[in-house]
Amino acid sequence: MNTTQSGQFQTLSYCVRKGVALITLNRESRNNAINAQMSRELPKLWQHFKQDSEAVVAIVTGAGDKAFCSGADIADLPELDMSSPEAATSSMGWTPLQNEILKPVICAVNGMVIGGGLHFIADSDIVLAADHATFFDTHVNVGLVSGLEPVSLSRRMPLEAVLRMALVGGKDRMTAERALQCGLVGEVLPKEQLLNRAFELASLITANCPSAMARTKQAIWAAKQHSLDDALLKAWQQIIEHNNTDDFAEGGRAFLEKRAPKWKSYEPG
Repeated sequence: MNTTQSGQFQTLSYCVRKGVALITLNRESRNNAINAQMSRELPKLWQHFKQDSEAVVAIVTGAGDKAFCSGADIADLPELDMSSPEAATSSMGWTPLQNEILKPVICAVNGMVIGGGLHFIADSDIVLAADHATFFDTHVNVGLVSGLEPVSLSRRMPLEAVLRMALVGGKDRMTAERALQCGLVGEVLPKEQLLNRAFELASLITANCPSAMARTKQAIWAAKQHSLDDALLKAWQQIIEHNNTDDFAEGGRAFLEKRAPKWKSYEPG
């Protein structure tokens, strides 16, 4: 059994077992809100995951079963550079996409998701939710612009559902079932089955070619930022590059020889 842990984080936990990194937002007493310390630690954790040769896929969840993440901690706000739009967005490194993570990431929503916590939902590849989870955005209720989260969510959800969440605010909470209907999450489970299902999916992912998954993820997410023609060209470029790798040849050999392939570890560029 292969298990590694990282004790370098105060507000997060990181543990790898059999190729699966379990990342936990670990401030249960504050509903896993992002304070200044967690805001500093999240980019470091994602870079650690990116470089960790033992980790093929990550599961990100919250401590306890009340909240996944309640957004920014009002009592200890994250330090964001608001001098310009470019500085403000670049100073946020909370999610896998914000840190250019090309390894697969599963989000296991174990409770409430409020405001800034929605970034994790928007930027994860696969999203599972416990049946008691709720999703809502309180920015406009307290006089703040709900800008970044709904813009990212609009890539996953119908526009009306995004606008309803952003404009009505916290007085109208989206249930897990409604989130499933809107495409915000892909599966809803009883809370006691949530992590088991996340690990089940992660285990299936670990058998796949890491470099092929990285290029696949890069091509698919790029389709949300480019025109169809440009996205297809970029996807074709990923295919060309991959077909010149040892993993491409190994996949064919393993199939013909009817054996499990021996993939190389993914090395981020």
